Amino acid sequence: MSEATSSRASVRSQTLDRALDVLDVLSDGQPRSSQELATASGLHRSIVYRILRTLEDRRLVSRTAEGRYTLGLGLLVLSRTVLGDAQAELQDQLGQLANAVSATAFLAVPQGREVVALVTVEPARHRAAIAYRPGARSPMDRGACGLAILSAQPARPDERPEVTWARQTGYVRTVGEVHAGLTEIAAPVPLGHGSAAAVAVVFVSGDVDETRAAEEVKSVAARMSKPTEIWEL
Repeated sequence: MSEATSSRASVRSQTLDRALDVLDVLSDGQPRSSQELATASGLHRSIVYRILRTLEDRRLVSRTAEGRYTLGLGLLVLSRTVLGDAQAELQDQLGQLANAVSATAFLAVPQGREVVALVTVEPARHRAAIAYRPGARSPMDRGACGLAILSAQPARPDERPEVTWARQTGYVRTVGEVHAGLTEIAAPVPLGHGSAAAVAVVFVSGDVDETRAAEEVKSVAARMSKPTEIWEL
């Protein structure tokens, strides 16, 4: 080994390198057990287990209902500035929603116990639209987006009534839970392997036909949940 090669190797993080190996194995979209990941990456299972715990805490991996691991939605948050064509498609669909409802539309994904706005679009002809920026966060258990995401998960005895109701109606409506005076209407976007995002609109209470808004939000969520290159990141 040359002196230059040895110098580069000495400043690398072995732990980070191993974590990237695990993520690389999962990049083909196939859920795997910790043992399968250990075999594929050539690492000891105990090492892979510690890596997975850390990645799971950061929402970079998630577990399916069967306990297998797959890439997590936290990667979408990290990659929101490099979504490329997927970003354009998301903006197009959200733009149609925003203009149909005359309210700011956005897509949100879970990250830990929070929900993060990934892409936001304001309506083209509505001067009083709410400015809602990518990266905006809200608690998972407050606001329509978080509750919509929870409605895509198995029922829990301690869940809010809105979550239970959303499984029947397909959407959640909240008022003033994240920002005073603002109404949110959101619908879950199932992404497979038990994970979900949420598409939503936010507006000043009383400014929008809420019945139509709910139908438009559900329609866009249904289109987004279909297999598409948007989620093949």
